[in-house]
Amino acid sequence: MKKVLTSLAIFAGTTTSLLGSTNAAFAAVFNWSYTTGGGDVYTGMLEGEVQGDENTINVTSVFMSQLDGVDLPETPTVSDEFGNTSNPTIVTLDGTFMNFGTCDDTSVICGTNGIFISTTNNFFSTTANFGDDFETFNPDNWNIAEKPLIPEPSLTLALVGLGLSGLAKTFLKKA
Repeated sequence: MKKVLTSLAIFAGTTTSLLGSTNAAFAAVFNWSYTTGGGDVYTGMLEGEVQGDENTINVTSVFMSQLDGVDLPETPTVSDEFGNTSNPTIVTLDGTFMNFGTCDDTSVICGTNGIFISTTNNFFSTTANFGDDFETFNPDNWNIAEKPLIPEPSLTLALVGLGLSGLAKTFLKKA
């Protein structure tokens, strides 16, 4: 019995170490904002998958966008900075790489209503229905923070493994 419990404790500890330290991508929701040089403040939420570098986010949806606290039209479509929905929509937490667009059109190319950001071509742009701003993108004006939803699965697994290790140790002391 003691050998079985010892093996269980070693397995639980090893599993916790291996799974708890993975650097896999995970989905999350973020609050974002961008302040233009003219003082307009764009805000919203985006959902995406954080990549292993813990800086890059592959965006899957953008919602609840506002300009100076006033709701903007819903944006069910995400795209690259030129409105092409077949290309990935990417933002970084530090603003160093932005290939981002969101619009109220569901076609392959976003129509005339949306928000677009590019670090490759260095612009922040919104269309007439979205504030009609166009300027050089400034990463210092970009803010994004994760909105906590649920614990990351590897954290939950790590805590379960730690609990199993403690339980096994308790049984070992009694045996």
